[in-house]
Amino acid sequence: MSLRQKTSDYHAHYGFLCDFDSRNIYLFDCPKRRLNKIPNTYDSRELVLGQYYKAEHTVIEERDVEEKFRRNVKFFTADDHELYADTIAVMPNNRPGLEKFQGKIWSQYLGFLRDPQNKFADTMIGDELGWVTVKYAPDGDTVFEITYVVPGCRVQLDDEELIPTPWSREYTEWVPPQNHPSAFIIRNKHKPLTSKQHFVRHAVCIETNKFNPAYNSKHEGSSERCHNLFALNLGMIRSLKPVKIGAWYQHEVNDNRCWKKGNRDLEQYHAVAACKLFQIEAPLPTKVVFGNVKFEVEFPFDHDILESRENRTTIGWFRRQKGMKKDAHFWNKYLGKVEIYPEEAMEIIQKVEKYRRDLLEPFKSEPVTVVGEVVRHRDSYENNKTYPEFGIFSVQNVIGIKDVKGKMINV
Repeated sequence: MSLRQKTSDYHAHYGFLCDFDSRNIYLFDCPKRRLNKIPNTYDSRELVLGQYYKAEHTVIEERDVEEKFRRNVKFFTADDHELYADTIAVMPNNRPGLEKFQGKIWSQYLGFLRDPQNKFADTMIGDELGWVTVKYAPDGDTVFEITYVVPGCRVQLDDEELIPTPWSREYTEWVPPQNHPSAFIIRNKHKPLTSKQHFVRHAVCIETNKFNPAYNSKHEGSSERCHNLFALNLGMIRSLKPVKIGAWYQHEVNDNRCWKKGNRDLEQYHAVAACKLFQIEAPLPTKVVFGNVKFEVEFPFDHDILESRENRTTIGWFRRQKGMKKDAHFWNKYLGKVEIYPEEAMEIIQKVEKYRRDLLEPFKSEPVTVVGEVVRHRDSYENNKTYPEFGIFSVQNVIGIKDVKGKMINV
């Protein structure tokens, strides 16, 4: 199945429009059989349910799909607000080894389907392809629910149109790539950004009304003040557009080095400015206290990151704290490298060691999650010059720890 997607458009989404509101649109990606929630940076009056779109920041375009695909899944609306689709579905045979799939209905285009009234099982037998009508009704790990099964209809597809079922040996499930946050960071601060690097999916305003280092009094329209945003891939960047402290944005950037030769030697913070800003939901718990932005972040406890094995034998916490690693940190997919100072590192270790003291083996080695309050690093401007060698944020307060089941531990 091909939907004519361009893999080079890494920040674009493709799919059938299933729903939208003032904040988000919901596109169903049939090749990956998943529903994508995307900030609505478009004119909602022009959106059409069931239409196949390519969606980028502020730009959404109708796209065609291949005929062999369109023959086997057809979206339509009822009452102008409910989305349905006619498609092909199948269920497994009742044979040994397939017990976990019993009662499951699967569409090679829409994934697993809910069938609360057993309409498919009452009409079809295992491994037979049949036509069904489904309604868009996301619930849990399913997105569509069967409302009708065409009686007596058996479908035959050419081999090239068949996709292996989850209960077949040939089936491989699409898994999102697991990239370390550092893989996305632009490290050369003096090199003009490429067109792909002009898009920022998540940025947060961490300071407002600061002096603009790129201000030029001789240049009409140059702004003396600016606001500072942070984005994982770029570090700290300026915004000359109005923004709100603690608010998160999706946006693009302008890079003066890309169009003005005289600016080629400028450092990234002086050359790059956010544009086309659109406020989005905060991906992390975020609050503003006395003008300072604070985030609640969870990260796995890693003793080796905080302290060497030799230092753990030191007697007395006063001396032991002095031996904590000076480069302790963790990585967050929104905040990048977050530094941990010795005092907070010691507090984390104390909580974990107290919790594990009375545990039986092998429970002492079970994973522990740390919940911390993160703030802008006191040396953020200097750190930004070499980010991610140094982090833009640091742990200010250790809120607590969670056990392997995610339960907060009282220690």
